[in-house]
Amino acid sequence: MNQKDNTQICNHADCNDEGLYKAPINKYTLNKYQWFCLEHIKEFNKSWNFHKEMDIDEIEVELKKDSTWRRPTRPFGSGSNFHNFDFDDHFKDRTSKTNKNSNKLVWSLEQMNLTIKATIDEIKQNYKKFAKRYHPDAKSDIKNSDEKFRDLVEAYTYLMDYHKK
Repeated sequence: MNQKDNTQICNHADCNDEGLYKAPINKYTLNKYQWFCLEHIKEFNKSWNFHKEMDIDEIEVELKKDSTWRRPTRPFGSGSNFHNFDFDDHFKDRTSKTNKNSNKLVWSLEQMNLTIKATIDEIKQNYKKFAKRYHPDAKSDIKNSDEKFRDLVEAYTYLMDYHKK
């Protein structure tokens, strides 16, 4: 590389302009560059052909590599992280908790241990039962009782508003 006063000089023969534009040296070393001025980088870009000396099979291999960003791939189901999926188990009841933001009605019913067919009297009864258990003034030994009480109040308020509609 030609350098003069910490600036790049155009690599084209008989050119002393400043080289502001980089270009690969060849197709095998794409991360090493040569520098050109604007006029000569345009010439370089017009003449650059990565696939110039390749046959059709080599070009096909390069295209396949480009479709996966040149990262290694394996067929689905191979490797140590593959899990044997069992789709027969898919429709069984799950014990996972419902997120209150995804379905507030279901979350509220779960918080108060109710079904969708619950009446207003059942909602009130369950609220009183759980409020006595989780209320902060009850000196409860239950872990996170304050948080559970807040969730209970939120669920009760939502269910009462839901039944009023």
